[in-house]
Amino acid sequence: MNKFAQLKIQFQLCDRIPPNDAAGRFNTQKARVRIVGSDSSRAKAPGYKSPKAGQPLKGTPEGGRFEDFAEELSTSFVRVPVADIGSEIDRWIRKIVLSHDLDRGALAEIDSNSERLVVRHSWSRGNLIKLPVGMELAKRAPWFDQCLMDGRTIVFSKVRELMPEFEGDFKTFRRYFPKSNVTVPLRINSVTVAALGFATLRKERSWSPRLIRRFQFVAEVFANALQRRSAGEEIALLRNELAHVSRTAVMGELTASLAHQLNQPMAAILSNAEAIQSILDSDAVDLDELRVAASDIVQDNLRATEIIKSLRAFFRKDHAERVPLELTEVVGEIVRMVRSDALFRKVSLTLEAPRAGAYVAGNRIQLQQAILNLFLNAFDAVSQSGDKREVSASIVADAGRVRIVISDSGKGLEPATLARIFEPFFTTKPSGMGMGLTIARSIVTAHGGRLSARPNPDRGSTFEISLPALSEVRAPEPPQDVNGHA
Repeated sequence: MNKFAQLKIQFQLCDRIPPNDAAGRFNTQKARVRIVGSDSSRAKAPGYKSPKAGQPLKGTPEGGRFEDFAEELSTSFVRVPVADIGSEIDRWIRKIVLSHDLDRGALAEIDSNSERLVVRHSWSRGNLIKLPVGMELAKRAPWFDQCLMDGRTIVFSKVRELMPEFEGDFKTFRRYFPKSNVTVPLRINSVTVAALGFATLRKERSWSPRLIRRFQFVAEVFANALQRRSAGEEIALLRNELAHVSRTAVMGELTASLAHQLNQPMAAILSNAEAIQSILDSDAVDLDELRVAASDIVQDNLRATEIIKSLRAFFRKDHAERVPLELTEVVGEIVRMVRSDALFRKVSLTLEAPRAGAYVAGNRIQLQQAILNLFLNAFDAVSQSGDKREVSASIVADAGRVRIVISDSGKGLEPATLARIFEPFFTTKPSGMGMGLTIARSIVTAHGGRLSARPNPDRGSTFEISLPALSEVRAPEPPQDVNGHA
């Protein structure tokens, strides 16, 4: 019989944890390894008395007050932005390891594809071995993984006291195995979503009940933070899907004008091709005229290609990247896109913008979607007026911000309309969805900007996008020839 089979280990649930000894620690002679059931994880151990309010906690290396620790931990995750939750978890794992004289800490999360616990955050002292990020626990330690998936907290002080069921895990997990360990599952709606573990690698140690409960509290805070991050990611995904649907609807409205834009270069290509045929059929072939006609065909083909490329980019769903953008160029592309629509509606469209220099950090497609929505709304507003149909746009850079101002000569905004204009599903159009301005504002807000609306003093209304300007933009390197000369 091997050493694992000879072990006599007493397993006890949390409500049967043995009394503390004089040092406030578990009696390791009775229960060195404990698998704590999640359903009774809040039950008190016999002989354990909760500390009075304001009383310092004993039995932990730092000897600090749990109230202070809990307040600092909870407050940090309430205030941290969703995008920084991961780095905040890293910070707290390191802080807990150092403050409790431990050697290693790690957090494994359920992978969305494999539905297995995978290490996502890991930290250890100095050159000590840490759990590699990306490691799937079920492959290296299947029994250990199954206990966590079942919602059980695993605690042991000495490796030689592990139960026989762990023999296989010990062989496959030996390189990373600690001398002492506490691992707590993170549960949401009775389902394990992650597991938080702390360990010693240099020496063995025992674990006090209050320290285990402190780790369980940390696990609860981490679980809430992960749930918050997951909700934020789902909201962002839904917002992107809704924005894509909105762009599709907008393109449906622009079908006629886009067809007109494509017809222009295609008609020019046909005309030049017919001219080339006529030249070739003549007795005296003028090579210069052939070159000019061929060059025109190439240029018109490039125009058509650019139109198609802009449409393909506008329909793409991958819009996460943010880069420095020159707003004169960004808005200019939208103006070229809607120019034919303005002609169809008999709208006078003007753009005043600096030649260059108005830079912001953002996603081109998202910002163009917001700007395009404002242009189309302005066209709708002036189309209802019979005489003066004017839409003007301007780009102004001042006081560390860049403003895109779009004004129309329509009937303007009523006070009741102005108060609700950015609300979801509110619309003044007979066939409108009421989501265009809502999506536009969410895009601008996500870029750290503001979208506002106001009536003009005389007639019409003005919508303004204000974005933080980039103070420094790295200029692109000049092109080089084959010899490396600029």
